[in-house]
Amino acid sequence: MPQVVIVDIDGTVALRLGENARSPYHFHRVGEDAPNPAVIAVVRALAQAGHKVVFLSGRDEVCRTDTLTWLKRHVGLADFELYMRKAGDQRRDATVKRELFDAHLAHREVLCVLDDRDQVVRMWREELGLTCLQVAYGDF
Repeated sequence: MPQVVIVDIDGTVALRLGENARSPYHFHRVGEDAPNPAVIAVVRALAQAGHKVVFLSGRDEVCRTDTLTWLKRHVGLADFELYMRKAGDQRRDATVKRELFDAHLAHREVLCVLDDRDQVVRMWREELGLTCLQVAYGDF
């Protein structure tokens, strides 16, 4: 079984840019997000090297279809997994992602994680001992 690369979406591969950018809670507008070319290039290279890409997102499950469409259009991987926050779950991102990890990925070998948010990066590194490549400033 290939090693897993865990990839966040918002602030990592997808960016909310411009004066008309959506708020983090406007899930009906996720299709408007801009791609982050540098991070997407890294994700593609890791997939091409044989690693399994798993998107682990704090996005609400209500935008799964739009998120899948966006990932296919902008990241362009033929094979990946996507795990998302349950609809209406307002808990901290670090808590949600830890539970998603425990439920779906704890039994798999993780090469690294790409994420942006400080609280989540700390969880990956300090609680799980994973290598986390922080792709942007994330003190929010």
